[in-house]
Amino acid sequence: MNERYCQQIAVSEIGLLGQKKLSDSKVLIVGAGGLGTPVASYLAACGVGYVGIIDGDSVEVSNLHRQFAYTPHEMDKSKSRLLTKKLSTQNPEITLVSFELFLDQKNAAEIIGKFDVVCDCTDNAETRILIDKTCNSLSKPLIYAAVKDWEGYVTVLHYKKGISLSDVFSFESLKENTSINCTVNGIVNTTCGIAGSIQATEAIKIILKLDDVLDGAILCFNALNQVYKKYIINRNQGIAKC
Repeated sequence: MNERYCQQIAVSEIGLLGQKKLSDSKVLIVGAGGLGTPVASYLAACGVGYVGIIDGDSVEVSNLHRQFAYTPHEMDKSKSRLLTKKLSTQNPEITLVSFELFLDQKNAAEIIGKFDVVCDCTDNAETRILIDKTCNSLSKPLIYAAVKDWEGYVTVLHYKKGISLSDVFSFESLKENTSINCTVNGIVNTTCGIAGSIQATEAIKIILKLDDVLDGAILCFNALNQVYKKYIINRNQGIAKC
C-alpha cells in the first residue's frame, strides 16, 4: 500500500497516519455524472477505503463530453454500476459499492447513515434538499457543489459550524432557479472537473481532520476569466466576501 500512495504519504498533512484515515473512511457520492465522475475517480485513486456511488440514471450520448468514464458503447447502461466497476479496476485495494437507484425519502437515511462523508454531485433541487435535510438529521458532513456554463461553487455543510443549505440558499429559490441546471444553460466540461476536484479535496481534508476546509464558507469560481472568490456564510447576516 505504501508504494502505491508514496507520493501523497510524503505530503506532511497526510503521512502514514493520514493514509490510514483515508483507508478507514467511507464516502458516499450522490450522482455519477459530470461532478460525480471526477469526485469518485480522485477519492478512489487516493485510497478512500469504502466509496459508495448512487445514481439511478443510465448513460446517454449527451453525457459523454463531461462524464469521461463512459463510452459510446455503454449507452443505456447504469452509470453507478459502470463507474464502480471501472474504479475497482483502477484501485483493487478499496471497496466500491454501487446503488443503482435514486435517493428518495424512503432510502435516504438508511443509505447516508452508512457513510462518514457525503458529496452532493446531483443537479436536481428536490434531491439536493433531501440530501441536506438527511445529512443534517444524521450529523453527516456534506460537500455541496453546483455548476453551470463556466461557473461553479462549492461549500461544506453540517460540519463544525453547523451551516445548512438553507443558510446559503432558500429552498424556494433552489426549486425555482433553473439557471443552476446545466441541461438548461449548458456546461463546459472542465467546469465540472474543477468543481469536482475541489469537492474531492474538501472530502480528503475532512477525513484528515484538517482545519482549513470550506466550513462556513462558499468558494465561487468563473473558469472563463479564472476568477475565484470565497465568501463567509453567516446564519444571521447572510453571505459576505472574505
